[in-house]
Amino acid sequence: MKKDKPYKTPRSEDLSYISDYERSYGISETFVVKKGGQQVSYEVKNGYGYFLDGFKSAKSLQEVGRKLEGNLTYAEITPIIDFLDLKMVDLAKAVTVSPSTVSRWSADSKIGTPGSYQFFKIDEAIHKGMEVFGLESHLKSWLNTPNLALGHAKPRDLMLSMTGIELVHEAIDALHFGNFL
Repeated sequence: MKKDKPYKTPRSEDLSYISDYERSYGISETFVVKKGGQQVSYEVKNGYGYFLDGFKSAKSLQEVGRKLEGNLTYAEITPIIDFLDLKMVDLAKAVTVSPSTVSRWSADSKIGTPGSYQFFKIDEAIHKGMEVFGLESHLKSWLNTPNLALGHAKPRDLMLSMTGIELVHEAIDALHFGNFL
């Protein structure tokens, strides 16, 4: 029979390292890590998304979920449409409705739950891309250039489908970790 391994009781100065990680995500704007006599501060960015103002102040994914269940309006997604230079047929594909339905939308028209989720994921990809590329012009260039890792498709075109947006997220994550795509 195997005996339990006895663990040492941590010293009080060792506990300060742990407390830096115990704060809830999004509550503190910075957290401090102390190691080897050095102290490093990291900024925690609150909110989600880039263009969708309603998500920039969200402090949790539960809050994001509640906002998505309420559905986004056409006016709320217009900055993304402009940034990606989406045509009516592109918009219809992204929100899974017909182009004739899109043509009847006013600024306060709700785009539906699937479309709201898709545009949230698109906005999230733009947010990630801005962290990698730094400038909107550099991100736009990458989004509009056929990409070998994405089957020679333009990331912008892939963002319009649920499967495609996941591939774009993966490609941006790969770039973040130093892979060239």
